[in-house]
Amino acid sequence: MTIWDDIYKNYQKGGEAWATLSEEIHPLFKEFLNESNFKIKYVLDIGCGTGKYLKFLQDGGFKTDGIDSSETSVEMTKGTLEDDSLIVCANMFEFQIPKEKYDLIISVSTIHHGTKEQIQNLINRIYDTIVKNGKIFITVPDMESSKKWNTFKNHEKITEGTFTPLAGPEKGLPHSFYTKEEVEKLFSRFRNAKVKLDDLGRWVIGASK
Repeated sequence: MTIWDDIYKNYQKGGEAWATLSEEIHPLFKEFLNESNFKIKYVLDIGCGTGKYLKFLQDGGFKTDGIDSSETSVEMTKGTLEDDSLIVCANMFEFQIPKEKYDLIISVSTIHHGTKEQIQNLINRIYDTIVKNGKIFITVPDMESSKKWNTFKNHEKITEGTFTPLAGPEKGLPHSFYTKEEVEKLFSRFRNAKVKLDDLGRWVIGASK
């Protein structure tokens, strides 16, 4: 059982709507969609949570697939979508993304849960597998957030820019934080990258292959 599976199980029992569980669809995501064109309209959500982003996209005519490290999350997403979408429990750093299947890959408040090397390798695989002219919408936390988040009042440094909280629901889970310059380097293979800082201290990246 993963740390996030515990979080989702607790949420199902009436516990705290932790992190993105309490959020609506990000307004910058809606803006991103309005400014984008998709030929295939097939999306993969890395860290699909309860499935709300996939449901939103499904209602907009997208075919939808998703992965999450939590079995509970996977079942919640399947219940939200109620169709034949491929929703699997998987480690995002090990999952083999099908090549040239998706023209949109999204990940909100998820891919930073690892080392910067793992995250860079994942971004490279996303670039290599997404269709030509495919698009991404991804968030990673700003370096300043590591000084402000309540759960990071007590933390342990793993490597430069990567920490684990010593208390709270994500205790022991690596979190990587980024400066704007690091974000631009992380997504440097992509075209037309737009990098914005949202109100919660996350870098929001929209870009094309």
